Amino acid sequence: MKHRSIFENRSPALTMKDAYRILEVLGPMPAEALAAMVDYGLSDHEIGRYYDLPHDMITILRDYWGIAGNP
Repeated sequence: MKHRSIFENRSPALTMKDAYRILEVLGPMPAEALAAMVDYGLSDHEIGRYYDLPHDMITILRDYWGIAGNP
């Protein structure tokens, strides 16, 4: 897993409002929290529903942090 800040080299699709929302729901270690949910076997749709985030944002974050998804 890449340890990059979501504030560095932001994707154009990620606004500061999105970044604050991600930190609000995923906590202070968002990449690790997302990786844990993937390890539990959840899909991007399920993770998005759990955290009340769009599933495409989950996909973008997984790709950004280098977290392999579940089929």
